[in-house]
Amino acid sequence: MAEEVLALREQLLAEATCPLCLDVFEQPVLTACGHSFCGQCLAAVLGDPPRPAACPQCRARLEPGSQHPNRSLGNVAGLARSLEEVAARPRCPQHGKVLALFCDPCAALLCAPCRDGPEHRGHRVRPAEEAARELQKKLRRNLLYLQEEKKKLNHRGDQKSEDLQVTVSLALQRVAESFEELQQCLEEQKETLLDQLVQMSHELVSKSEEYRHRVLERQSLLDTVIAQIQEKREQPAVEFLKDVGTILSSCEAAMAPIPVSPELQKSIQSLTDKSQQVMAMVHKFRVNMCHKIDWQREQVTLDPDTAHPRLILSKNCKTVRLGAEEQNVPDTPKRFTQWCSVLGILGFTSGRHYWDVEVGEEGGWFVGVALESVPRKELLALHGSEKVWALQEDWRGQYSTISKTPHPLALRENLQRIRVCLDYEMGRVTFYDAKDLRQILQLEATFTEKVFPYFLLYLQETQVRVCD
Repeated sequence: MAEEVLALREQLLAEATCPLCLDVFEQPVLTACGHSFCGQCLAAVLGDPPRPAACPQCRARLEPGSQHPNRSLGNVAGLARSLEEVAARPRCPQHGKVLALFCDPCAALLCAPCRDGPEHRGHRVRPAEEAARELQKKLRRNLLYLQEEKKKLNHRGDQKSEDLQVTVSLALQRVAESFEELQQCLEEQKETLLDQLVQMSHELVSKSEEYRHRVLERQSLLDTVIAQIQEKREQPAVEFLKDVGTILSSCEAAMAPIPVSPELQKSIQSLTDKSQQVMAMVHKFRVNMCHKIDWQREQVTLDPDTAHPRLILSKNCKTVRLGAEEQNVPDTPKRFTQWCSVLGILGFTSGRHYWDVEVGEEGGWFVGVALESVPRKELLALHGSEKVWALQEDWRGQYSTISKTPHPLALRENLQRIRVCLDYEMGRVTFYDAKDLRQILQLEATFTEKVFPYFLLYLQETQVRVCD
């Protein structure tokens, strides 16, 4: 049946095709010899102005004005054209019907069976031609609006670019000025402090002669008193007691410390304290500035899926302590089951990051970083490991490094809060005392995979907290 319909369609098209332009007739006309052509095609044959010519079909003579409109053929041509348009319409791949409808909410072409299906039931559906006319109007309005916006954007974009350039230029100028002012201030403080130290040095040189003279006097006094004592102790008792008081007074004078100017001592101590304060302030400023500008502070959260069953995490996953017994938790591939360890949720594959950790008074902890491939189900030789870089405090309060080349550390005081700094590209893990940003140690590494914050506890009730 389909083949017959296609054959009839081809026949209809053949009957409705102009022999001159080989397209469907447009306003066909009938000649006196009984042949039909498009009105414009035959007019081209007759010329301008019209003159007699031979019929393109039978070569019979055609006189201008002898042709008549062939309305019946025109109607047939119109039907053929409509049939072609219908045949050219896209069809539904599911039902094979013409996509003659449009669903507004879904912005999709539909056929009649699609419209009645559950997916589009209750939606606004209308003829495709109607939707096309309305959407064309809407697109024209949008086009006009967008063209106007483009004109405005060109102007605003140039202005915005200029404003941004001015902002950057001002920032460059202000930063340069700020550092120049800081440098000038530091130079002034440096000169003042150095002048005071030089002045103090000169004063000490001038006082040194006086002190040397007193030392010589004391040496002479000591020689005299020693000689008197040696002579006196050989005398009989009565002779011995005659002037023993004088000798004892000489002994007290000889044993008294050589006096140094209290004012000079006070000045030296004050200057020393000031020097230490300045050096500490410069160090803290340098570390603070580097960390706030170049480093990203991370809000580290502990990953419960990696925590050993004996580790007890707080509700916010910021604090971890070691319990007495293992908890009933699923044994996932990520979970540590040998060492009582836990990782942070967030890992790093680039950049410079830091976070602070409170370790409290008790020891029995490791704090640092570990590779994603760190063993979870087997014991790891932490001392000499190439998977973990950490700082440890043992049960005796002794500190040491955990890395490929471990070694003990001698610290001046116990740590309470530690800053862990990770520089992925440079391959560095640096630990600071967060109280004064004094560097504790720096470990070198080569990172080729994701790196995570790492924590290990091995004494019961030891607790570690990640700071916000």
